[in-house]
Amino acid sequence: MKKSAIAISFLVLMAIFASPVSASAAAKAGIKPGSFFYFFDTAFEKIGLFFTFNPEKKAQKAMEYAEEKLAEAEAAANENKPEAVATAMANYQNDVSFATNESKTIEDKIKAENLLSIIADNTSKHQEVLAEVLNKVPDEAKEAIIKAIEVSKKGQEEAMKQIAELKGEVEQLKQAVAELKAKDENQTKTIEELGKQKSENVSVPVKSSTSQSPT
Repeated sequence: MKKSAIAISFLVLMAIFASPVSASAAAKAGIKPGSFFYFFDTAFEKIGLFFTFNPEKKAQKAMEYAEEKLAEAEAAANENKPEAVATAMANYQNDVSFATNESKTIEDKIKAENLLSIIADNTSKHQEVLAEVLNKVPDEAKEAIIKAIEVSKKGQEEAMKQIAELKGEVEQLKQAVAELKAKDENQTKTIEELGKQKSENVSVPVKSSTSQSPT
């Protein structure tokens, strides 16, 4: 029991203090399914996501993990390990779905659009890689690849849909700001004209000099 508590504490500390996964590192296959340490690898990822509270960073991290799972599946396919491919693909699907759902919670529309563009671009590239992997694996692993392609396409479509919605909202906001600015300019112009008219209508009293006739 004590050893389990120590192990859990170690995992938590590693997840908190571990440096973020870079894009280049995420593209490389790390510990592959079937390894004794694969459980700890995925546990680190889950704990890392749990302790990432910023939704933008959380979605980015999930996409990095998806990239790693894709590389794992490709490496396992080259080694003719269909079970490892299926495991990597199941985790890939979870990561892509997680990133897509998490992107919906980002309040900053510009940041959300940028992240969704990354998701759309990456999932499009993933589908090309998955199509190549599909041709390498035996029949028993093809179903997992096909499901992963479907999830990747769904993630891409969802990201593009959200981008379109965000662009529409941004355009509406820009139009509203432009209308308010035009209204403000019109009000300022009207006030200036009224002030000008008022100054013109004010009569200035003129002193009249009266000449006295000599008596």
